[in-house]
Amino acid sequence: MSASAMRIETGSRLHFGLLGWGPELPRQFGGVGLMIDNPGLVIEAREFETWRAQGPLSERCLKVAQAVALQLEARGTSVSPLAFDLIRAPREHTGLGVGTQASLAIARLVIEHARISSVTATELARLTGRGLRSGIGLHGFDRGGLIVDGGRGSDDRVPPLLSALPFPADWNILLVSPELERGRHGQEERAAFQTMPGVPLAIHEKLCRLLVTGILPAVAEEDLDTFGAALEEFQEVVGGCFATAQGGTFSQPLLGEIAQIMKQAGLVGVGQSSWGPTLYAFTDREPEELASFTAELAHRYNLGPQGLIWTKGRQGPPRITLKHDVWT
Repeated sequence: MSASAMRIETGSRLHFGLLGWGPELPRQFGGVGLMIDNPGLVIEAREFETWRAQGPLSERCLKVAQAVALQLEARGTSVSPLAFDLIRAPREHTGLGVGTQASLAIARLVIEHARISSVTATELARLTGRGLRSGIGLHGFDRGGLIVDGGRGSDDRVPPLLSALPFPADWNILLVSPELERGRHGQEERAAFQTMPGVPLAIHEKLCRLLVTGILPAVAEEDLDTFGAALEEFQEVVGGCFATAQGGTFSQPLLGEIAQIMKQAGLVGVGQSSWGPTLYAFTDREPEELASFTAELAHRYNLGPQGLIWTKGRQGPPRITLKHDVWT
């Protein structure tokens, strides 16, 4: 028989760094990051006899869908089962915030299916258990652009959104993600924060200054050189805060080597997203102008199709469309 399917398309998240943590600071974590178009996620859902999911991240997404449905039913909203087809998704734990984007996308599909409107980012976070440390991926999913969150206060509220700036459309972003050990996550990440020393107030203040007087106004004024210089200094300081856990400014020595090559090629704002291994860099040149450089980089470090990607900043919320005549 034929049926209709909902399709959601969202992007990925680059995390430029946290603003600090520890007993000296009034708020914990906070940070800045950017939503990007590719590599993104594409998920379809249609009504089915039982809950089902297929494709990458299917087990995770099925658990999220069922958990969200149970919470909605506890509030008096009946939710019939859905079958999910995860058509496209990046690798997990490479610094792209895939787990958060997938969880929020699944929750949005379940909510749309239940015909519930006006669900806030904070409500999505509660339904899915996301945004416990960083609000970048959560608010980025809802808004797109360059995101700043204010960190956690003394309670368990979701980190508040402080800024969501449109990202310059003519700035191109190069992602390099070699086949290395994936970044810390889950219990390993929690353990790292328990052992790392707190960020001194002076370092926290420097990061805030670089963000407020460097990164944000440079994006607002579309000043690529100032943005790149401020972001690279921000990354150096953040990398120093994580050095005891990851062994240096970058999580692996090879990433530092590649980052230096990217800088020498004239790319700016070079850094590591979250725990890596994804690196990012920015330019106002077209990818075709850098084709020989990227080809050599891909050959030298054996980068496959997902290891070297050109993308753009992502604007706005995820796209949700309805497809008709899907055969079941």
